[in-house]
Amino acid sequence: MSDPNKSDKVRYTAVLPVEHVKELKELVQEAQIPSVNKGIRMAVEDYIKAQKKLIYEKKMREAAKDEAYLNRIAHAQDDFALIDKEEMSSW
Repeated sequence: MSDPNKSDKVRYTAVLPVEHVKELKELVQEAQIPSVNKGIRMAVEDYIKAQKKLIYEKKMREAAKDEAYLNRIAHAQDDFALIDKEEMSSW
């Protein structure tokens, strides 16, 4: 049976500035990160998360200008408002 932690990873060679690697090694020595590799993975994860957030925000700004989208949202809100009123009266 294979290691489940290895199945979702791939080796990839990247070129980094010498100063960045030096600073990552210093962070390892200061016990701020467990390894240079982990520090790089954490940085990539943070970068991807930040970029996805920017993409989402851009799409939401575009959707806020879309009349059909705004109408669908308004109808959904109206539908849920009726459901909430029905539930509140039965309590």
